[in-house]
Amino acid sequence: MLFAATEDFLKWMYVGLMPLVVEVLGIHAHVLRRYGVLPDEEVGSAVAKLKAAAPHLAEFLREAASLQ
Repeated sequence: MLFAATEDFLKWMYVGLMPLVVEVLGIHAHVLRRYGVLPDEEVGSAVAKLKAAAPHLAEFLREAASLQ
């Protein structure tokens, strides 16, 4: 059970440190609204939404977020 608790804690830490789309793309984050991504969304959930409709944008956003 300790391993599960540690894994949950690490997921919480990762989510806590995940930047918002607007922090990565600035004013350009509003362009992603057409794909159902809000500027104040976390990058992880935005990438998940974009994978189906625009995989090239999902990859770009993931890479851009990793540079910060």
